[in-house]
Amino acid sequence: MTQDIVSSESNNKYNGKSEKGKTALYTVMSVEDFRKNAEKFPYHKEMLHSLGSIRYCKAEAYNDCVFGTFRLPGKRHDRTAALSFGFFITKQSLTFIENEGKLKPWLEKHSEILFESKSSDQLFLNVLKLMTDDDMMYLLHIEAEADEMEDELINDKVKDIFPTLTKYRRKLSELNAYYEQLADICEVFQSDACRGIVKDAQAWSKFVGHAERLQGHVHILRENMLQLRELEQSIQDSRQNRIIGILTIVATIFLPLTLLTGWYGMNFEFMPELKWKYGYLVVIVATAVITIGEFIYFKKKKFF
Repeated sequence: MTQDIVSSESNNKYNGKSEKGKTALYTVMSVEDFRKNAEKFPYHKEMLHSLGSIRYCKAEAYNDCVFGTFRLPGKRHDRTAALSFGFFITKQSLTFIENEGKLKPWLEKHSEILFESKSSDQLFLNVLKLMTDDDMMYLLHIEAEADEMEDELINDKVKDIFPTLTKYRRKLSELNAYYEQLADICEVFQSDACRGIVKDAQAWSKFVGHAERLQGHVHILRENMLQLRELEQSIQDSRQNRIIGILTIVATIFLPLTLLTGWYGMNFEFMPELKWKYGYLVVIVATAVITIGEFIYFKKKKFF
C-alpha cells in the first residue's frame, strides 16, 4: 500500500505511513489491500461489489462518506479504458483502489496541482478536472477529422467512409455516457448527504457545467457524423442513378437498331430493299440517323 502524506504545517510531500502531525492527502491501494483493511471502511461490502467490474463512473453517498468507481475512456477508437479505479472519500481522507498500477504514476505526474488541494473532496474534484483537461482538444480533433472526411466525400476522393464513421460513432457514444456519468457524480457531491464532506459546493457546480458543455459538443459531433453518413449515402445514390441513367440511355439507343436487325435478320425473299443494290447502304444511313437523332434528343433533355 502506498500513502502520500502532506504535512499539516508545511506543504511538503512525504511517502510512507502516516506520522503524527501529518495528514494523508490520498492513499492508493490494490483491491486485495482494500479487502484486508475492509474493517476500516464503512460499507466496504458495497464497495467490493462495485470493484468487481468497473464499467462506468458512479458515486454513492452515505453517512460521512462517498464511494464509487471511475472509468476514464481512452483516446483510441477501441473501448479500452485509460484508467479504471475505485474511490472512497471521507471528510479527512481520499482512497483510490486499483490493480492496474496506472493511477499512481498519473497522480505523481500531476502532483504539483493536486497538492494545492485543501480537502479530500477538492482533491478528487481536481483529479476529475485534470482527467477532462484535454478533452475539448480531443473533441476538436474529431471535428477536424469530420471536416476532412466531408471534403473528401465532396471531392470524390474517398469511396467508403462507413468503417471510420462507425468507429467515431462508437467513441462518441462512449464519451456521451461518460460525461453524463460525470454530471451524475457531481450531483451526488452537491446533495445534502455530502454536506459534511464537501467544502466548496460551488466548485462542483462549475464542474457540472464543464461536463455538460463537453457533452453538448459530443452531441454536435454525433449529429455531424450522422450527416456525413447521409451525405455519403446520397452521393452513392447519385452515383448509382447516373450509372442506371447511362445504361437506360444506351438501351434506348439500341432499341430501334435491334428492331432493324430483327427485321433484316429474317431470310424472307420479299423483304423491302433486299435485292436493291443500295438497300444495305440505306439501312446503314438510317441506323446512323436514328442513333444521332436520339443522342441529340437526350443531350437537349440533359439526360447526360
